[in-house]
Amino acid sequence: MRQRVVVTGAGVVAGAVVGGWDRLAAFLEAPPTMKSGAGTRVTDGVLATLVDESEARRLSRVCQLTVAASRLALADARVDSGGDLGLVVGTEFGDLRSTVEFADGYLDRGPAGLSALLFPNTVMNTMAAATAIAVGARAATLTLNAPAVAGELAVARAAATIMAGRAERVIAGGVDELHPVPGRVLDELGMVDDARSEGATVLVLETLPFARARHARILAEVRGAAWGALPAHPCGVGRRTTSRVIETALRAASLLERDVAWIYTSVSADAARADWERAVVARAFHGEPPAAATLGTIVGHCAGSGALRVAAAAWTARSGRGVDGDGEASVITRPGTSGLVHGLARGGTQVALVVGPAEA
Repeated sequence: MRQRVVVTGAGVVAGAVVGGWDRLAAFLEAPPTMKSGAGTRVTDGVLATLVDESEARRLSRVCQLTVAASRLALADARVDSGGDLGLVVGTEFGDLRSTVEFADGYLDRGPAGLSALLFPNTVMNTMAAATAIAVGARAATLTLNAPAVAGELAVARAAATIMAGRAERVIAGGVDELHPVPGRVLDELGMVDDARSEGATVLVLETLPFARARHARILAEVRGAAWGALPAHPCGVGRRTTSRVIETALRAASLLERDVAWIYTSVSADAARADWERAVVARAFHGEPPAAATLGTIVGHCAGSGALRVAAAAWTARSGRGVDGDGEASVITRPGTSGLVHGLARGGTQVALVVGPAEA
């Protein structure tokens, strides 16, 4: 039997906002002048208040971001850690800082410069491993590495796992940190306009019966999720605009295109990618896409902001308000409607999630 999936908590550690659901909702409601955060770092002072000194000595910076956001999400959902808790982490670059430092040590001093402390952080799943230990998540753990849409893809995969009956509760989200190396490489690939940022966003997902049994606050329901790929060169945009990913997500939610009242896209400052995504969405909705909202130009582009879009969709489903590209929060639909979170990356990775109120 297909399980229903609800969102019961959120944790955000980003340059623009830090905290649980209430802090996130206040940020989304705030005037545009208070939403500046794109391209900014999470300050060391903020991290120091979220991760104690002994942990900070052991954990790399990107692991600290992931652990902090996960703890905020679990506290927000009033969920105790335990063996039945699953974990899905999406990231674009992983712990690149530790990887660069590890390689530089060898290049500078040869074998004597190799660090045994840095080596474990050079693998892509180091954030998930550190977080699973920190919060006691002993069920299935998954790391997803994808450009541009890793955060929302992690939430989609976690939701699909619960829908299939393979888990009752999973924490899922995305994380990245700013580093000069990918910035230089992306510039060389022609992605100079993408406003990169850093941070982590984690959501708590549970089956509806599990959440009701513990009298949890239910923020929204993930009614459908799908992912796939459109043909494109690596780090490039494609020409094809026909895709079944949105259709598949809507079918899983038992909705038609006309039932979708609003959409959050992954549009950011990358103009070529934004144009491609708009064309794909327009094609999926037969030239009449729903009211659009976006956070990319407000909170920047990273895996954390991808998961943040899913959290913002939960807020829109409850409030009927959305955030436009200038940071203005305005009414785009009536409360209680369902909408879509859509992402499309250079290279063609695509993801869609249907988010709505948790109806009886």
